[in-house]
Amino acid sequence: MSAISSSDIGEPTRSNELRKLGFQPETLVAHQKPRFTIEDIKAALFSTTYSNPKTLTVILPKGHTVQVAITKAEPHYNVNGLKLEADENSPATCYEYPDWYMEGWVVDGIATATAQGLRVRMFVYAHGDDSPEPDDMYAQVIPKYSYSEGEIFSVFIPDN
Repeated sequence: MSAISSSDIGEPTRSNELRKLGFQPETLVAHQKPRFTIEDIKAALFSTTYSNPKTLTVILPKGHTVQVAITKAEPHYNVNGLKLEADENSPATCYEYPDWYMEGWVVDGIATATAQGLRVRMFVYAHGDDSPEPDDMYAQVIPKYSYSEGEIFSVFIPDN
């Protein structure tokens, strides 16, 4: 895949939402369809070994496809606003299936679990009430230096 040009850079997307999840401003975020399933996430978390980590395929903002070994995964259950709008007297309920915040490191033949190379964070949206399968994803290289100010810009990665 070729590098992404400056014309591919979009407007700030979900900027406040991504910032709350730990995404850093002034670093591009790749917006893409996930290239893995919930079973792949489970394998990356629970069936990985030191010498043979199970990885997830992720495209980074400059168009590089990498394999990421997951080191952290947190479920995020979101309030179902559609149900609240339909019946404002009903108690708030969450979507049945969670979205996922994940972090990991790029497996590149040099990095290991003890000497990690490039680190990546991802937020993966599920289908909500319909399915636990990943539907939409944002990925960012975790910068070595953090910035508290500035916008978060995303680059859309089309399906191939």
